[in-house]
Amino acid sequence: MDCYYCIVGTAEDPVAELCVLDARDDGAALAGALRVAEDVAGWERVDIYAGERAVGRVERAAATPKLPLAA
Repeated sequence: MDCYYCIVGTAEDPVAELCVLDARDDGAALAGALRVAEDVAGWERVDIYAGERAVGRVERAAATPKLPLAA
C-alpha cells in the first residue's frame, strides 16, 4: 500500500516542506495537505501524491489588488 505525501512550494523554494500524510483516501489527503501548507509561510502550491501517483495540486489564489488599476 502506497502512502500519501505532499510537497509544499514557495516562490523561493520549490520544496519548502515535504510531509507524509495520515490519510485513508484522496479526499483526506487533500485536506491534510492543505493543513500542512497553512503552516508554511508564503506557500504558493502544494502537490499531493499517493506513492508515485499524482493525486492533485492546489495553488494559492493570487491576492486581488486593493487599489484600482486605472482611474
